[in-house]
Amino acid sequence: MADMPDDAMIGDLAREAVLLFAGQAAMFLVPILVVAIVVGLVQTIFSIQESSLSFLPKLAALVLVMAISGEAMMVSLAGFLTHGLIDMVGAIR
Repeated sequence: MADMPDDAMIGDLAREAVLLFAGQAAMFLVPILVVAIVVGLVQTIFSIQESSLSFLPKLAALVLVMAISGEAMMVSLAGFLTHGLIDMVGAIR
């Protein structure tokens, strides 16, 4: 039964990692999805078939999201890494 806290710790770290990854991915995907829908509607309304018209606004949205929330993302990833390493060292002792 001594293995249970270690197994629970690993499960908690895995759950936190999945939630952190999902949150970070959603921060990129949601704005790009909105931009893609708007650009698709504009292309449909005006019957434009230019491929660069769909790519460049999504790229601009990606750069904008990274500029606005890049530091917060890196801080949360660093916090998770620090928390995980401290937990692993505590589990080894």
